[in-house]
Amino acid sequence: MSLKDMQSLINMPDITADALLRCALGIRGSEIETYCMLLGETPLNVQEVAQRIGKSRSNVQRLLQNLVEKGLAIRQEELMGLGGYKYYYSAVSPEKMKEAIADRLDEWYQRMLHELENLPQKIKELRTKCIHNSTIRVQ
Repeated sequence: MSLKDMQSLINMPDITADALLRCALGIRGSEIETYCMLLGETPLNVQEVAQRIGKSRSNVQRLLQNLVEKGLAIRQEELMGLGGYKYYYSAVSPEKMKEAIADRLDEWYQRMLHELENLPQKIKELRTKCIHNSTIRVQ
């Protein structure tokens, strides 16, 4: 999310759930749609999810993998009779998502405090670089 998007979000009178998820977790609309579909359902396999949201199996596999990587879905495996596995997906609870967002915000805040401490030195370095670049163009 860009700084402009973040400023727009901060200035919203009411922040919607999807705007918060996009900002705090960096997820796309299709991931939000898939997460919402998984909520309150028994665990579903890729084919079942694909049928319910009307997307291709390969697209749904990527969406589900992204949700698992971002901690928004859980993948369970079930051993099939011939030695293979079948995977089932379920959404994490909104309460767990809230905790994940709070953790991410804390990490971001601590990182920004650290970067602010170093800002005067970074500005000096940036100024030196700008002066050097403008000197090269003048020559």
